[in-house]
Order: sequence, then C-alpha cells, then structure tokens
Amino acid sequence: MNSETRQCQNCKQEFVIEPDDLTFYEKMQVPPPTFCPECRRQRRLAWRNDYNFYNRECGLCGRKIISIYSSEKPVPIYCNKCWWGDGWDPKKYGRDYNPSRSFFEQYRELLDAVPALAILNDNNIASVGCEYTNYFALGKNCYLTMNSWKVEDCMYCYHMVNAKDMVDVMTVFSNARNIYESIYVGESNSCRFVFNSESLIDCAFCYDCRDCSDCFMSIGLRHKKYCVKNKQYAKEEYEKILDGYRLDTWSGSERAKKEFSDFILKFPRRPANFMNCVNCTGNYLVNSKNALNCWNAVRVEDSKFFENGDTIKDSYDCASGGEQELCYEGINPDNSYGTHFTSYCHKDRNVWYSDSCQSSEELFGCVGLKSAKYCILNKQCDKESYEKLQAQIIEDMKKKGEWGEFFPASLSTFGYNETLAEDNYPMTKEEALAKGYRWQDKLQFTTGKETMREIPDAIGDVPDSIVNEILACATCGRNYKILAEELAFYKRNGIPVPRKCFFCRLKDRLKLKNPVKLWHRSCMCDKTGHRHSGRCPNEFETTYAPDRPEIVYCENCYQSEVI
Repeated sequence: MNSETRQCQNCKQEFVIEPDDLTFYEKMQVPPPTFCPECRRQRRLAWRNDYNFYNRECGLCGRKIISIYSSEKPVPIYCNKCWWGDGWDPKKYGRDYNPSRSFFEQYRELLDAVPALAILNDNNIASVGCEYTNYFALGKNCYLTMNSWKVEDCMYCYHMVNAKDMVDVMTVFSNARNIYESIYVGESNSCRFVFNSESLIDCAFCYDCRDCSDCFMSIGLRHKKYCVKNKQYAKEEYEKILDGYRLDTWSGSERAKKEFSDFILKFPRRPANFMNCVNCTGNYLVNSKNALNCWNAVRVEDSKFFENGDTIKDSYDCASGGEQELCYEGINPDNSYGTHFTSYCHKDRNVWYSDSCQSSEELFGCVGLKSAKYCILNKQCDKESYEKLQAQIIEDMKKKGEWGEFFPASLSTFGYNETLAEDNYPMTKEEALAKGYRWQDKLQFTTGKETMREIPDAIGDVPDSIVNEILACATCGRNYKILAEELAFYKRNGIPVPRKCFFCRLKDRLKLKNPVKLWHRSCMCDKTGHRHSGRCPNEFETTYAPDRPEIVYCENCYQSEVI
C-alpha cells in the first residue's frame, strides 16, 4: 500500500495520507479524510467552548446555574442533577430519519431540541466545590479550571492531572503541588514561573530543569542547587541575589519576566519534549509508543493527531480523552471503544455521530442517551432495523458528501469566538461569518464597575479587604475579583496580585506554548565535541518554525549542552 497525496477541500493545501493511515481508516470502516490534519483540528475545536461561561436557569428545576451556553442558544439547558436524573427521557425527542434531507441538518435539529448538560463537570456528583469548571472530573475546591481531572485546590488552570494547590498553571501531568504561573510541570513543589521542568523544589524562572532545588533564572540544569543564571552560588549568596529581585512585588516580578525571556534565548532548545517514548512526533509525550503528531499526553500508543489526554490506544484525530481505544474524530471520547465522530460521549462502544451519550452502544446520530442500545436519532430500534437503517443513512451521506467527515463547524452550537478554534486559528467576525460559522456577539463580562484602581506593588501591602473590591484588567479592561482562597495563596507564597483578568492571563500562557504543528528542520549546532565535525547533519520534526529566534538542536547535541 502506497502513500497518497490529496488536496484539502477546505484550505486547498496538499497533505499526505500514509499507508498506516489507510490501514486505520479501513479498520474503522471510514473513507480517508478530505480535510488536512490542521483543518480537521480546527473543525473539531470549533465545537468546543472551554471557558466562556454564562448565567442561566435550569430548564427543569429552575435553579440558577452556570452554563457554557448563552441564553441566545436554542438548546434547552439542564443542571447536573436534573440532566443525570430520571426526571426526563431523551428518547422522547426521537424522530424518524428523512432520506430526502441532509443527515447533518436532521442531527442539528435534534441537537437543538434535546436538553444539554449546562456545563461539563461532575460537581456534586464525583467532585465537590467545582461549580465553575468545565471538561472536569474527580476534583475538589477548584475554580475556573478546565480540561482537568483528579485535582484539588486549583484556580485558573488548564489541562491538569493529579495536581494540588495551583494558580495560573497549564498542563501538569502528575503530582505537582503549590505551583504558580507555569507550563508543563511534573513532580514539583513550591515553584513559580517554571516551564518544561520536573522534580523541582523552591525554584523560579527555570526552563527544562530536572531534579533541582533553590534555583533561579536558569535553563537546562540537572541535579543542582543554589544556582542563578546557571552559575553556582553558596546558600547565602543565592538568597541575597534572590532577595534583590523582590519577587513579592509586581514591579520586581515583571522585571524578572523580561530578564528571563531575554536570557532564555541564549540557550538551545530540544526539538521536542518526550520522556520514555519510542517512535513519536509532536510534543510533550510521556511513556508513549508509535504516537505521531500527538501532543500533551501520557501513555499514547499506535495513535495519530491526538492532543491532551491519558492512556490512548489506536485512535486518530481526537481532542482530549482518556482510556480510549479505536476512536476516530472525537472530542473527549473517554473510556470508549470504537466511537466515530462523537463529542462528550463516555463509556460508549460502536457509537457514530453522537453527542453526550453515556454508557451506550450501537448508536447513530443520537444526543443525550444513557445506557441505550440500537438507537438512531434517539429513536429506539431493534437490532435488525438498526443495522438496515444505519446502512441506508451511510449510503445517503455518501451521495451528499457527508460520510466520513466530522460535523461541519458551521453547525456548531457555539459562536466561533467562544471556542478553542478562535484561540488556535483566530478570525475576525467578518471572516467567520463569511465561512458560515456562528458568532457570539455578547460574551458575558462587565467593564467600568471597578472599585479599586491602584493595587499595592508588594503583596505584603495588599489589604485583606481587596477580596471585596472589583478590579479592572490592565489589558482588556474586563472586571475581575480576587477570591479569598486566591489571596491566601498569594500571601502564603509571596506572589503579587495579578493586574490582568483570567482570560488575558490564559492568552499570555497560550502564547508561550508552541503551536500544534511540525516543521522539518536541521540541527543548528556547529560546536566541536558534539560527535560531529562542522555543522551537525541531523534533521528532525519540531514545533519551532524556521523563522523563530530560538536556537534548536537535535536531541544528541542538546543533551551534550545540559548541565
């Protein structure tokens, strides 16, 4: 079987389908995709609103709730207790399939009719005190923390697993505690502004450091203590230098950020961040094998185009998930087997083109079903009629050019500017509408209500009464507040109060992450003593674009540089 080069029907760029890809598609009983990997990702992310929240009322019990659906959305909204309860039957919304109409149009009508879970968390079920979370499970006392599970006492965080006592942190895979403003941290404690690092204690402004304590403004250290800018100091000297930066003040912290961003450019970067991986491409993979174009995940095997998850096997094109196998084109197909084109479908088997179906099997075009089997468009069938109608719908979809593709972004419940697609592939309102996407004109936030305009520079001078004040973001002007638990964290760790709202801080962290995209590059090392003469001949796939300022080495040359 040979590779095939095709033209993406969306962006018109060429992309390659490898022989292993064709084998996977055949196994999944789907045709090869007509969108390139990047356009497929954009289409999936246009269906996912992670952190734009709205005040709503439950359509069943009338309780005031938080929801990811604005009041302009046509879909009915139920709170967690009502949605998971027995007070309604999603099968009552079942309908007959009309072969003369587009399947996607009929599915969209069903999706607008069946009550949706207001926000995707398990608060008051398997989590406690986690009302303001989304794509979230098994947590305790968390606030504005998304795409996370098994976490406790976390605020303003994204993509966390097994973490505790965090503020403004993104992507932690396991067992980190008491961390602030960091990305990609594992097995660490009491750190701030650390990136791509593991096993750190009491470190600040460090990049790719391992097994270090009491280090500051350093890159690529291994097994070190009392280092500043990669230089060794005695304990007393180290503490004196650190005190001079006044990291407990906003001005001192901002000065250190600028100095660190300039300092880090002097050091080489590795092409990708893998740990215990074999035959992998992408970035930030741990204990993985044959994971190609995969990102931010642990225990991924024989998979491709996956991001953000844990324990993934033989799956393609999924945005987040855990403990899944043989899943294709899905959003959070957790604990599922053999699902195709699904969103938030958990513990399912052989489910196609469905949303929010739980513990079910043999479904096609269904929404909100639980413990169901042999249903099409939420209507119950017997096994024989299910298989016959499923085959007919597939044939009709083939004729209309719908078969084998994820739901069109133009049918998404959310406005493009509410979704992760906007973060990764930004568009203006005019551009989005021209492509047929929806747009949300009224994002829920306030401006001009601030009651406190000057925040003390040092955290020690900030009064406890600040928790009763309304602040204004220095970047976008959006109003925000400081929670009592948040203030306690800042005072306990000597961290100044942030001057930006959560949304702007999140956007700043997203800019620090490399894109979910690979470039083929050559090693930039020309040093002697790195097992090559002259310029290193090694080539690799990396997330650093050729026009970026960073120095990028192959793995061998990089390992020769770390201390």
